[in-house]
Amino acid sequence: MSRPVELTIATTSRRADIAAQVAMSFYRTAALSTTSQVTLAMGYRDSKLGGTAVPTLVDRKKVAFGFANPAGLARMALLGVGPYKKKLALSAIGVFPSWDRLVFAVRKDSGIRSLDEIKEKKVPLVVSTRSGTRFHTTLYVIDQVLRAYGFSFADIEKWGGKILRANSPSDPARADHIRSGKALAVFDEGIKSWGDTALESGMKFLPVRDDVRKRIQRLGFVGAPLTRAAFPGLEEEIPTVDFSGWVFFCHRDFSPPLAYRMALAIDRCHERIEADHLGRTTMTMQEFCRGGEGGALTIPLHPGAKKYYREKGYL
Repeated sequence: MSRPVELTIATTSRRADIAAQVAMSFYRTAALSTTSQVTLAMGYRDSKLGGTAVPTLVDRKKVAFGFANPAGLARMALLGVGPYKKKLALSAIGVFPSWDRLVFAVRKDSGIRSLDEIKEKKVPLVVSTRSGTRFHTTLYVIDQVLRAYGFSFADIEKWGGKILRANSPSDPARADHIRSGKALAVFDEGIKSWGDTALESGMKFLPVRDDVRKRIQRLGFVGAPLTRAAFPGLEEEIPTVDFSGWVFFCHRDFSPPLAYRMALAIDRCHERIEADHLGRTTMTMQEFCRGGEGGALTIPLHPGAKKYYREKGYL
């Protein structure tokens, strides 16, 4: 391409490794002019580059590309629901697999059998959950689930409970909250990092009611089961909320030739990208452009990217 191109790929620290691979591959394969510039912008999950904020930056054309995790976040932005006051003009390049579930766990010896009982009995729970700001997607969805049951973290504190915060699901503080018995409950995603510890420490996972999952689905987040194939320590399958996938997206009217070249760039580097499946396997391009168990394609593909995938036979 002879015209100079300046674009920014925005990412949080969790996906900086993938973003760096993609940026380098795009820079090398897109046939850019010598005056072009590709910038990689990295921020923490609570910065303006993380959580619910980055779709707005792409919609306003402040950055060219961003990541939405979980995939439901991109759907929520497209629909203009939840924290979004309007429908955002987003299109996907694809979705990087990252299998996950949002889970509500309680200690078995608490006697709690359902999320309904927490509200009915005004249980003074000590809950381990995430630290974060209003931009934090996980905290937003947890809040929406609890509101559907008729209570909030503020209510738990009012009933005499306490909220413990962990910086991430894999934060050593989370394992301490569980193993020490400091936490009577854990409400969080990133279940691969703390789920087994919770089950081994005498916790059980609570199902999310059908009507609540339907309510959350209207926000873009679909229901999904947590099975014994994923966690053999489960006594039975648990219906909960899907938190899988990192959608890689751009503005709907982003240049089709450049979107095509971005799809090409990802194709050329995808074998070096480790997919975050239940098992450690390489991402396939079919999975990237169609979606799969590791993450649904929750918004339409950009026409430029779709053209590339069709030419290669991936769609």
